Amino acid sequence: MSTNLPTIGFIGFGEAAQAFVKGWRADGIKPAIIAYDILLDDSAAAPAKQAECAALGVTVAASAVEAAAAADLVICAVTADQVILAAESILPAARSGLHFLDINSAAPFRKTEAAKNLAARGAAVVDVAVMQPVYPKLHKTPLLISGPGAAGVAPVLEALGMDAEVVSDMLGDASTVKMVRSIAIKGIESVVMECMTAAVKFGVADRVVPTISDYLANKTFATLANHVMERVVVHGRRRAAEMREVVATLEAAGLSHHMPAATAAHQDWVADLGLAEQFAGPVPKDGRAIAAALLVRQSAKP
Repeated sequence: MSTNLPTIGFIGFGEAAQAFVKGWRADGIKPAIIAYDILLDDSAAAPAKQAECAALGVTVAASAVEAAAAADLVICAVTADQVILAAESILPAARSGLHFLDINSAAPFRKTEAAKNLAARGAAVVDVAVMQPVYPKLHKTPLLISGPGAAGVAPVLEALGMDAEVVSDMLGDASTVKMVRSIAIKGIESVVMECMTAAVKFGVADRVVPTISDYLANKTFATLANHVMERVVVHGRRRAAEMREVVATLEAAGLSHHMPAATAAHQDWVADLGLAEQFAGPVPKDGRAIAAALLVRQSAKP
């Protein structure tokens, strides 16, 4: 594929797809765009989706195959549960020279499965991990890309004003980074939700929030990992017991307690592994060393 602007076909024309197009239009980048969305087949929803396409100068395709057949570069932007079906839907249009970019938030093995038949027909498949919300950066949202087609499509994405970093030529590597990162990012979101809701319910937010701010102050994630992982290994059993009391406190108040319950179960699980025995001396304050020891210990458990 040359670095001239490609014809772009979207499979799925929801928030992410529209954000990219809005960004291109705002920056005066004008590739030809054709889109198919499953809502176009719904008589009630189709008029609104057609209007969204028209507002952005996007041609409406009658089918996924039509969109892919007209495109040099297909961007698949559907829901995670539709990843494989969406890829299969364009198989008749798969060919050498076609780039297929899967930007969905799906498991790496699911993306590999989705791309298998497309690759067999000559399409260059690319795993794309969208690393931030698409608003406000639109088409400039940071992306990680991997797979056999990643290096070839990178200059094209650059010409489109996009911020894409090649991870590797292995399909799924980009999504692995995102999936693992989401353990922390999405987990923190839920922890914060339950903590703040409880703090407001009990009228203690003014006391709780500053103490957490102090705890987190000037800590990088690496520093935090080194500290908390050592603490969990050494004191996990006691902390699990404390978290069960947190669950009881929230339950008595009629509040959700998903994260504290999971924390108690996890810290008990770590304690059951007996990780401290993996080290000759004291447990190190080294998150990576502790993670490596955990993997060894876990593999030895029945």
